[in-house]
Amino acid sequence: MEKMQLGIELERELFLLAVVLGCGLGLLYDIFRVFRAALPHGKILTFCEDILYTFLYGFALFTFCTGLTGAIRAFVLVGMLIGSLFEHLTVGNAVVFVLRKLFGTVRKLLAKTFSPVAKLITKWTGGLTDGFVKKCKISFKRKKTSKST
Repeated sequence: MEKMQLGIELERELFLLAVVLGCGLGLLYDIFRVFRAALPHGKILTFCEDILYTFLYGFALFTFCTGLTGAIRAFVLVGMLIGSLFEHLTVGNAVVFVLRKLFGTVRKLLAKTFSPVAKLITKWTGGLTDGFVKKCKISFKRKKTSKST
């Protein structure tokens, strides 16, 4: 079995490309963060998003390494992690902060716009709901008494 050797110049180029790939993957994670802020959801969906991101990160690492060098190399993983960290510490937090503020403003604007409409619909359907609930209670009582006899 012959050990595969890369030249130092090729390793440097691969490392820099891995840093760029890591920045792109960090940006993808920022999209997940903004999505979580825009549409808050529970721990299960957050867990599923994190698992999806981990698989995408692993797939990118595997594809990048095997496609360019034929083997998985540790310096490529280090480059990707450095790129992700660099993106997170420089533009990542700023972009997420701005987009969260933007979505918060849009959410408040939509709430103010549709609040009167929601109240009107609730008022109109309130009578229907009360009548439906009363009928369900009567039906439930009938079923309960018929089982006991």
